[in-house]
Amino acid sequence: MSSIPTLPVIVLTDLDGTLLDHHDYSTSAAREALNFLQQHHIPLIFNTSKTQPEVIQLRRQLANTSPYVCENGGAIYYVDSDDKWHCELPGAGYADILKVLNQLRKDGFNFRGFNDMTDTEVAAITGLSIDDAHHARQRAATEPLLWRGEKSEITVFREALLAHSLRLLKGGRFYHVMGDADKASAVTFFKDFYRQHWGLNEAPLVISLGDGENDRAMLEASDYPVVIPGESDTLELNNPEAQTAEFKGPKGWNNTLLPLLEKLLKENCGG
Repeated sequence: MSSIPTLPVIVLTDLDGTLLDHHDYSTSAAREALNFLQQHHIPLIFNTSKTQPEVIQLRRQLANTSPYVCENGGAIYYVDSDDKWHCELPGAGYADILKVLNQLRKDGFNFRGFNDMTDTEVAAITGLSIDDAHHARQRAATEPLLWRGEKSEITVFREALLAHSLRLLKGGRFYHVMGDADKASAVTFFKDFYRQHWGLNEAPLVISLGDGENDRAMLEASDYPVVIPGESDTLELNNPEAQTAEFKGPKGWNNTLLPLLEKLLKENCGG
């Protein structure tokens, strides 16, 4: 667990296309802001659609020791006061999701999820390596699936999932089945978590950064949302403090986050 920071702020960030370059997955353009966060003991919490094994790899590469959030808010990983890791599932667990999907398949819906595929199949569909595909299949709270039925049946499928308290989200290539959780679940969780952990009277400020529609809930729930321009459309938020970075990816991440942190630090120190 990180030390008490210079200022009571936590940063939640999306990864692909935000902190990670969309093309080569590099974070080099964000190094200055990353160093600032480390220097001032400000938690940098990954809030991503990736699975835990995928995130653990990246945390090692970046020497990140903060809590993290996987599968679009479906699984929150944090350390208690005894340095033991825990997993909080704000929505449904993976076994419960698969149980419902197995029943809906028997009811006639036609789809194929990651649990139905081999590592090789997932690699072929996604372009991932076999090892990365294996990591992408180690899920805790969501199931990506390819829809094999008629488009007109999607609405009925969505309603059938809702009857089991599950949601269907449309991604770029896959539909995602998950419980009643999203990336904003992490904002609520970590505001309270760090208020208690740092012994604050008020919740810490939350800065969040993201580039996609699945980041909207997180961004709008934050005190200082930063929109990173996407590869196609750029999000417009219902939040008066929202900023849009000038550049895509880690360059935009760095060039917007660093001045914001410096401004908050100056205000906090009475400058």
